[in-house]
Amino acid sequence: MKKVRWLRLALLLVLFCSIKLAGAHPAVFTSAQIYIQPDGRCQLFTRFDLLAFALQKTSLEIGDPAMNELLDGPPDTLAKKIDDARANFIGNLKLQTDHGAGSISHLKFPTIKEVDEWKASEEKPRLPVVASVEADGRLPENASQVRFQFPVSLGPVILTVNLPGGGVYDEPIDPGAFSSAIAIHLLQSGSAPSQSKPEPAGNLWLRYIILGIKHIIPEGTDHICFVLGLFLLSTRLSFLLWQVTTFTLAHSITLALSLYGVVQLPASIVEPGIALSIVFIAVENLLTTRVGYRRLFVVFGFGLIHGLGFASALKETGLPKRDFLSALLGFNLGVEFGQLAVIVAAFLLVGWFRGCPWYRRRIIIPASLLIALIAVCWFIQRIT
Repeated sequence: MKKVRWLRLALLLVLFCSIKLAGAHPAVFTSAQIYIQPDGRCQLFTRFDLLAFALQKTSLEIGDPAMNELLDGPPDTLAKKIDDARANFIGNLKLQTDHGAGSISHLKFPTIKEVDEWKASEEKPRLPVVASVEADGRLPENASQVRFQFPVSLGPVILTVNLPGGGVYDEPIDPGAFSSAIAIHLLQSGSAPSQSKPEPAGNLWLRYIILGIKHIIPEGTDHICFVLGLFLLSTRLSFLLWQVTTFTLAHSITLALSLYGVVQLPASIVEPGIALSIVFIAVENLLTTRVGYRRLFVVFGFGLIHGLGFASALKETGLPKRDFLSALLGFNLGVEFGQLAVIVAAFLLVGWFRGCPWYRRRIIIPASLLIALIAVCWFIQRIT
């Protein structure tokens, strides 16, 4: 029995840790759109979570309390943090070419006035404070390759580079890392610019598979709670895998439709809906001892909601216009891998005891109660 108590404690500890990992606000994926002109001039537009960056955390690492404290605290403190964030951005934005570093001639960074306007706006959720940076730069005249680096506290950056000649290069890059070397053809000695060779489709696909995995582990705590809720009451592995695959299929449909602009719902509706979907699954675990194929329809409906939630954060950072379907499929395959990893971890932790008479009383009920509690907290935070 001591072993059983330790297993219960370990599972509860994992779930309690998930509260710390997840903020109530939707995560913001940092995007960078860069336009390179034939003469070497370039423009950069970056969209990111301003308060998280000002506190030197990524949007996925920080919770609401720290950001609310900064937002509602003394204006001088907020202004100082924004000034420091601007210096951090300038100091860690790198344009590196095979002929030396590029230069930044102008940078427009968010101001405290813009933050106050965000607070006063009723059209946006209070958190996160999504902001944009605009910058002008120039690359060395003889450059034929360029790499970009962004501050580490921006988190993963979805980079889109519009090349001279009309080519487009897309790449998700890790926090603080340089992008791949991107071939460019600048206008020199009266020559006409040529279109750069795009990244191989296989490389792009692999990058978005990795991004999809990261969306679940470690960043998708709400997805993890949802999948654990499915795991707890599913006695047959095959039926559990059907549920997870159904969830991914629904997630993919609304993500694609939202990115194409076919379906649009505000985050003020979608985010509380995601929390309620987790509450529903957890409470159903408490009220019944067996699930049938009806749950597949329930999971499909909730998957549609979760897909809209992710799309609200991703659509302005974007999957690439080139090879859109390949990147979308890669991302969702990564999501599936991440969900399967959660299931494997849960099975290794408690799955060996699923046939024991005490499994429901000592594992399913306390774990489902905790998942429901976490989701109710998320729901309250997201509606307020």
